[in-house]
Amino acid sequence: MVNQTAEPPLLNHRYSLLETIGAGGMAVVYKAKDRMLERMVAIKLLRQDYSNNEAFHRQFHLEAKNSANLSHANIITVHDFGYDAGRLFIVMEYMPGKDLKNMIRQNGQLSIADGVHLLLQACAGVGYAHRAGIVHCDIKPHNFLVSPDMRLKVTDFGIARALATINPNEKSDEIWGSPQYFSPEQA
Repeated sequence: MVNQTAEPPLLNHRYSLLETIGAGGMAVVYKAKDRMLERMVAIKLLRQDYSNNEAFHRQFHLEAKNSANLSHANIITVHDFGYDAGRLFIVMEYMPGKDLKNMIRQNGQLSIADGVHLLLQACAGVGYAHRAGIVHCDIKPHNFLVSPDMRLKVTDFGIARALATINPNEKSDEIWGSPQYFSPEQA
């Protein structure tokens, strides 16, 4: 958590890190204020040990490029990518709410109407990305953000792959996605 009593840490002389809103194995996500444009943003800050790894550096940059080229109401918008104090970061649209996994965990099963409403939005965002030549590769409830008014946005294109790079006969030791959400043909 960012220290609330002191001046918030400043990233790239522009973004004030306000609070931690998420964390994963490779990165921490902060709610931040873009001091130049005076708006709230979300910043995914790659952990220090991964920022120094050239392979992760390329993958993180690819995530930013893949996401920045997608403009759709059901996909989180990427605004910026950078490197500061030895760490890579991606600046994204901030959307209040929670991910679908936590929403279901806290509120229980969705009604059929709410479930269909969210599913249609998820399909619209993922379908748009697919038509733009990007395969998400990690579709799971954690990567769907839901606002208090039930708007859904797809996020975390971190392991997305360009359709042009996918060969049906491809054999690889790389695992793309979260095993508990793999389709049978991926497994």
